[in-house]
Amino acid sequence: MKFIQYIKDSFEELGTNMTWISKEDAQKTTVTVAVFTILFALAVAGIDYVFQTGLDNFFKLF
Repeated sequence: MKFIQYIKDSFEELGTNMTWISKEDAQKTTVTVAVFTILFALAVAGIDYVFQTGLDNFFKLF
């Protein structure tokens, strides 16, 4: 029964003691994170392409 009480207390704390950001702020933050994640993924893919091309050209010499 301790576990059930823990769950009840957790939900009560989430509802009463937490300060939640507004929906608009959450959306803005989510979009910002998504954009930077995409940009970072593209940068990593670009670096990977450059290294792969360089290694392919290097091994063609032998």
